[in-house]
Amino acid sequence: TGQRMMFNIIIALVLVYVVMCAMFESLIYPAAIMTTFVFSVFGVFWLFWITGTTFSFMAMIGILILMGVVVNNGIVMLMHINQLRHEGLLRTEALVRGSKDRLRPVLMTMGTAILAMVPLCMGTVQVGGDGPPYFPMARAIVGGLMFSTIVTLMALPVIYSLLDDARLWVRKVGSDGRAGRLLRQRPVASS
Repeated sequence: TGQRMMFNIIIALVLVYVVMCAMFESLIYPAAIMTTFVFSVFGVFWLFWITGTTFSFMAMIGILILMGVVVNNGIVMLMHINQLRHEGLLRTEALVRGSKDRLRPVLMTMGTAILAMVPLCMGTVQVGGDGPPYFPMARAIVGGLMFSTIVTLMALPVIYSLLDDARLWVRKVGSDGRAGRLLRQRPVASS
């Protein structure tokens, strides 16, 4: 079952990325958002280490749930930043203002989600009364949300900026360099 869950997690990651690529009409910005999920996994293992929780099937389900929740903050923040850039703000100004504008909504959303999970984190409720306990799933979600919220607020603007610089560099190389000349050459029409 562990291999099957890992396969499910990989499929879910790909599907989330594809949906975000369609929404942003870009390959770069969804990649920035996906880094928040990668960092959230560190939060899962950090909380498991602190609480002495063993990694289980229910923890994997928690990570699967975490994928859908974690990207929401990044989507909200980057959509606002992109909107500000389309309105004419420079990238740095849009990053600062967008991060400031979305600070409260991100903290409120994650704070309420984390608080809602606290009873499950502390309890010993089991699936069906005698199945596996829910607390590893809840702790995975809480640990991931706590860590990803910090990453979203502090690191996502930096990651966005780095990936945007890479996008601009590739565009410049494509238009100025040898690759650009090769791409601009038109095939000779046959008669």
